Amino acid sequence: MTEYNLDLHTHLLKRRQSPKKYWQCVKTNDIQGTAITEYNYLKPQKAYFSLLAVKPKDKILIPGIKLMTDSGEVLVYASNEDVYSYSLLYEENVSLKRIYDFCEKKGYLMSIAHPFGLISNSASYIMGLSKLEKLIESKEIGVEAYTGQIGYLSYYMYDSFFLRKVRDLLDFFELNDFFKFVGLSSISEYFTHKLDQKSYDIVYKFSAAIKLGEKASYITAGSGSYTAESIGSGLLRLDIPKSVIDEPDRTKQNQEILDKIQHKKIIAVGPPGKYTENIFSRSSARKTKQKAYGDLIYLTKRSVFGSVKPKEK
Repeated sequence: MTEYNLDLHTHLLKRRQSPKKYWQCVKTNDIQGTAITEYNYLKPQKAYFSLLAVKPKDKILIPGIKLMTDSGEVLVYASNEDVYSYSLLYEENVSLKRIYDFCEKKGYLMSIAHPFGLISNSASYIMGLSKLEKLIESKEIGVEAYTGQIGYLSYYMYDSFFLRKVRDLLDFFELNDFFKFVGLSSISEYFTHKLDQKSYDIVYKFSAAIKLGEKASYITAGSGSYTAESIGSGLLRLDIPKSVIDEPDRTKQNQEILDKIQHKKIIAVGPPGKYTENIFSRSSARKTKQKAYGDLIYLTKRSVFGSVKPKEK
């Protein structure tokens, strides 16, 4: 057995990425395979076959699709491209129950994407946490226990040199007698509170997803990446026999991997880093921290301006 990294939440067409660059980044980031989970309104079949056409022989590509249900976004995984031929998976705001029943019938895996992500598209906010917990405890449903976009922030926010400097400056304004006199200390106090609130919110989202995953039948993990460079910021680590890696039948290969996931036979989920005797050591690379800061800007914009679905081209 050998340990391999998989990124089970990637996009290609959302930001019009190059399939060749996609696989270059997979190789650079030491990832054995991915699931392409393009949005159902962005021609996910096209994304899959574009990647399959230039896929390196030693890499794995699992067909998938991401869709918005009436209870938040979900990820659907299959062993072959037949998954793209069912109209139900292209319906807008489709019933989560219908998707679950369909996946159970077809033998597909369905995972709740970023359950504590954005208010506009995440199950815990749309359904309510209590109802979501009851659902995953009663049904064979997966939970995306780690999403790179959220997880990176929780690991690196408090290490940010920039955020530390901002906090020091705010503390100075808040405690300085002159700024108290002119009434600016209250403004500083307000922004300090907002910064603390945002930091707590990010850490809560990260830990809550893992806790929810403990109650689920199985868990998944992925970067949620829109750009090729971000592939691998969220990973699921599996112990896979070399015979599966060398399997020429893609359907059989994918099914064996999905079976492992379904039976929770995984080693770890999380960001890129090193795992020694079940202890995780996070990366301290500057590139990793820059990714976290970029995600913070993205999430802040989304929370302020909301989510607008682009028109299909």
